[in-house]
Amino acid sequence: MKYIITEEQFDKLISQKVLVWLKRRFELVKTALLETYELMRSDICRIDDYEKFEKKFFSVMMDSIHAYYYDDEKFGETEYKVMYNLLMELFYSDCTEFYFNGRERC
Repeated sequence: MKYIITEEQFDKLISQKVLVWLKRRFELVKTALLETYELMRSDICRIDDYEKFEKKFFSVMMDSIHAYYYDDEKFGETEYKVMYNLLMELFYSDCTEFYFNGRERC
């Protein structure tokens, strides 16, 4: 039996898979956030553009949890993009505060 689903339904399915992964491993994600703060602290004064900083910040964060989601779930490119976007939504204000508070000291 074959099922036909819409693109929107597929996106929700992928989002749910990633969201469940994030919920189950939220302590790991918080640890990755703290590691990212430490790794990106020196880049605050070097990167003048917030959008560039934000992109690098979340890329570094994704790299720090890469081994965990790659081994556990074998995420593909679609899941990677969804996870990246979810992390941006979750920690956008944290990243913004971190950057602009750090820029005051430059």
